[in-house]
Amino acid sequence: MKEIVGVIDTIAVPAPKVWEVIAAIGGVDKWASMITSCRVEGGGPGAKRFCTMADGTDLEEVVEEVDHGTMRFRYRIVRGLPVESYQGTIEIRAAGNAHSEITWYSAYAASEEIAEGFRQMLRGMLPGLIKGLEHYCRN
Repeated sequence: MKEIVGVIDTIAVPAPKVWEVIAAIGGVDKWASMITSCRVEGGGPGAKRFCTMADGTDLEEVVEEVDHGTMRFRYRIVRGLPVESYQGTIEIRAAGNAHSEITWYSAYAASEEIAEGFRQMLRGMLPGLIKGLEHYCRN
């Protein structure tokens, strides 16, 4: 079954600073607490990102879009998750007073057996990723 899970949050960091961190592609392990290592091969669309999660899961990601004009970043996780066709999208918008609105959503296909658990995992994880990004950008 096809699923989309997302979150919108406002953080106290100017949009250009947040975009600088996201558009760099690498360094996810510096702001995402569940990622212990991250390396990147290539740059821009088509780059590959290899991340290891705290539980030992290895993820392989492919960058699909780095749009500096709209501050939109899209990636696919092609290995390491129990779902198919996972695509993540991060959109950043200026929200006044040196704040940013972050929209982060995931689209994927999941079997009925894991759909609910995976959905709940994302609902818990995405807000934490945004807060980790805010903390990293402010320090």
